[in-house]
Amino acid sequence: MINFSQPKDKVVSFVMRLSPDRAAYYQLKNPQEEDVRPKHRAGVRTALRTMLVHGRSYQLSRPDDEQLIWHGDLCWHHSDEREPRCEEFDWLIDYLAGDAEHCTDNDTEGDALLVLSAMHGLGSSVKRRSYISSLIRCMHSTRPPRVRHTALRAVFEAREELASMTSASMPPGVDARLLNELSRSLLTAVRPKNSQITHDTGPDASFHIDRDSCYIRIICALMKNNEWYQRLTRDGHLDRCISLLDGLYQYCHLNAGFYLLVIFGRIKSSGKDLPFGPAQERWRRFITHIWNFVQRSVSFNGDVDGIPAFVAATRLNLTAADDGVPWEWLADLSTKVHGALVNLRQSQAYYVDRGIAQAAINGALSSIQGLDDELSRMVE
Repeated sequence: MINFSQPKDKVVSFVMRLSPDRAAYYQLKNPQEEDVRPKHRAGVRTALRTMLVHGRSYQLSRPDDEQLIWHGDLCWHHSDEREPRCEEFDWLIDYLAGDAEHCTDNDTEGDALLVLSAMHGLGSSVKRRSYISSLIRCMHSTRPPRVRHTALRAVFEAREELASMTSASMPPGVDARLLNELSRSLLTAVRPKNSQITHDTGPDASFHIDRDSCYIRIICALMKNNEWYQRLTRDGHLDRCISLLDGLYQYCHLNAGFYLLVIFGRIKSSGKDLPFGPAQERWRRFITHIWNFVQRSVSFNGDVDGIPAFVAATRLNLTAADDGVPWEWLADLSTKVHGALVNLRQSQAYYVDRGIAQAAINGALSSIQGLDDELSRMVE
């Protein structure tokens, strides 16, 4: 077996190959070279595979490794370390929308989606609609898991750009109908409707920690936008998120758990009731585990903007205190919330250095302070 690992002190920076790869694609599209088209198609496939092998920091990758979809830190640079402009990916979006759609090479389609995910957005303005349409097609329930899941990863990398789209600020080429289709396709990406069998393992398992964590973070980001909130509610995403609670509790996946609780907090803040009892013991334990995670993580990677909603989800238990919430649990939670407050105060410079707005930090501090004060009164 070939060992692809490399020393961790050596960062692998893959030199951008989009220019020669683009040339191979244009040769593929040249009608005068019909007789050598298979050769050029193979060239594009080989180039995409090579990019995935070399695209990660610290180690080489196996392109078909499922972990590359969920944990790959793909990053492209030119030889002079410049990051490529999104227009430099236009040819690959064309390939995905055209040639890849009309062939049966699912591997190459998945490779193209992974390469495009490293744009961390939706591409250039002239190709944005085409790219979103391709993502919708690739997340259809009839597509194989790798294609659906690489498309989901690409949406994950573009989630903030999508969350910024409203009817008043819709970018050229994008409309509400297209975003409605995207919302529905997100659900089939993680829960293909054509599957009549519930799997316990594999990429289409009923619960898959990596796939569902990615999905939760997409939904959490989109829910900041009220229009997206209405769209996601209509299409059944909130019910899907609620169904993931048991799996996250079982795996004790605290990072994804934080985002799930942010979603629940935003649901409650909108005036919608949650269809489960917030005073359930497992629900209480899950919350305290996540607060412990927040208070101990100096470099907490959670969404600071989401902390007020996380606090709102926590308060669901406080309003259920008459239903038998133990004093011991409240005391333990109070300790952890206070620790998180101290942690966030001490880490403000860390977050500011990473581009987090001071207003967002202040909002998070205010919400935690309010919860800390309330819990202190309850356990006196």
